[in-house]
Amino acid sequence: MECARPGTGTLACGLDRAATENLPTTIVVFGASGDLAKKKTFPALFHLFQRGLLPQRLRIIGYARTQLSRDAFCQRATQHLSPETEQADIDAFLGVCSYVSGQYDVADDYVALRGAIDEQDREINPQGKSHRVRVYYMALPPTVFVDVATQIKANVYDGDCTNRVVIE
Repeated sequence: MECARPGTGTLACGLDRAATENLPTTIVVFGASGDLAKKKTFPALFHLFQRGLLPQRLRIIGYARTQLSRDAFCQRATQHLSPETEQADIDAFLGVCSYVSGQYDVADDYVALRGAIDEQDREINPQGKSHRVRVYYMALPPTVFVDVATQIKANVYDGDCTNRVVIE
């Protein structure tokens, strides 16, 4: 399925359109347990979420090699937010977040990730009729970019939605 900016015929299905049209959107943050994710990526996503600049039908999935409990992931994802941040805002943000652990070069781990994405898609798009957007955000060292991109294409990519890869 393609989507075009009205009147232009050009492809334009990023987060901007997803937010404007409230398209079901899944953001997968690869490297979710790392320093970059906890200090920059998750705080930035939180501030976009808090300001209403992300789609309302949103899920954010952290993916990393580290085994983390839900509580440990939530603590890590929010530890660099301002101490003045309202707990209700943090709780709302964490309500759209989840975590999947897996290796960066193991196909079965990406099959499990795809299952988690599909499950979340059913929650935010129950009739399955809306166009969906998926953003794969690599908060990773360059040494694993190729492995991760290869696994995304082979095991996670969905040709029925807009897929975007962001390299930090």
